[in-house]
Amino acid sequence: MKTLILKVVIHRRRQKKRSHQPKKTKKMVREFYSMKNRCSPEALLSIILGMSKEQKESVRSMGFGALLKMKITDIPLTLGFYVLQNFDSEKMVIDIEGKELKVTTESVHDMLGIPIGGTKLTQLDQWPKDDTSYDEWKQQFKKDSIIRLSAIKNVIVSTTQADFNFKLNFLVLFVNTFCESTSMGRCNLFPLSYNSRRTDISNIDWCNYILDYLVRTKNSYIPYSDTSIFVGPSAFLVLFYVDNIHSEALTVTRKRPTICYWSSEKTFEQEKCRFGLGELNEEFANEQDEGDTDLEDSDSDKDEDHSVNKIGLSKRVS
Repeated sequence: MKTLILKVVIHRRRQKKRSHQPKKTKKMVREFYSMKNRCSPEALLSIILGMSKEQKESVRSMGFGALLKMKITDIPLTLGFYVLQNFDSEKMVIDIEGKELKVTTESVHDMLGIPIGGTKLTQLDQWPKDDTSYDEWKQQFKKDSIIRLSAIKNVIVSTTQADFNFKLNFLVLFVNTFCESTSMGRCNLFPLSYNSRRTDISNIDWCNYILDYLVRTKNSYIPYSDTSIFVGPSAFLVLFYVDNIHSEALTVTRKRPTICYWSSEKTFEQEKCRFGLGELNEEFANEQDEGDTDLEDSDSDKDEDHSVNKIGLSKRVS
C-alpha cells in the first residue's frame, strides 16, 4: 500500500513540474513570400485577341502597337515580390545580390514598347469645361455605380467601332494593367481627366508615368502583410528582371520590345530558378536566332504592331 501511495505522489509531482514548463511552439518559416497583385496583363490581352482591324489601327495610332503582340497573361507573384523588395525607389535601381540594375524610362520602353519622351501627363490641360465627352463616356456605364475592368471589357467586346470612347476604354485598360490600379477593384480613371478629343495620346510620356507610379506604389506597399495588395507595374518589374538575368536553365532570344517575346510560361520557368544567382546579361544587342520560332509572330502586320513612338528620337521597328 505504501508503495502505491509513493508512486502516486511521484507521478503528481512530475505532472506539476511539466505544467510549469513553457510549451514549445513550432515556428513556421516561409522561405519565399508571394505578393497579392492587382495589375494583371490578362485583362488587356483577352481584349486584344478579339479586337477588330479598325480597333487595332486605333491602338497603333495611340502609340501602343507593341502591346498588340504581347504574349503574357499572368506574372509569377513570388518572383514579382522578390524584384519589388529589391527595388530601391530612391536610387532607382534593382539590387540583385549586390549587382545593380538601373531603372530608367528607356528600361520601360524596352520592356513594353510604349511611347517615351513627349509631354508628362500632368502637364497637359485638363478637360475643357465645355467638353461633354467625359460625361458621354460615362454613359456607357450608367448602370454601374462603380466602374470596374469587367465593365470596360464588356463595352469593348460589344462593338467593333474605334471611336473616341474606344480610345478611352483602351486607355483605362492599359493604365489598370500596366501602371496603377486600386486596391478596392474599381478602375483608376485619373488619366482620363487629361485626355480630351484634342489630346495626342501618342505624344504623352507613358514610360515616365509608369516610373512615377512604380515609386509611389512601392512606397505605399506593405510587404509580408496578408491585407496589402500591390497595385503598381508588376509586369514591367518581372519582365525587366527576366530580361537582364542570365539563366542556364532557360534560353530566350533577347529582342525588343520584350513583352512581345516573353510568354507567361517562360516567366514562370524563370521563377523556378533560384533568385538573383544568375549573371547579369550584357548590354542589349539585337540578337537573331533562326531557330527561335516559338517567339516569332507570323502575322503580316507584325512590323506595324512593333512600331512604337519615341518622341524626340526616330521611330523604330524591332
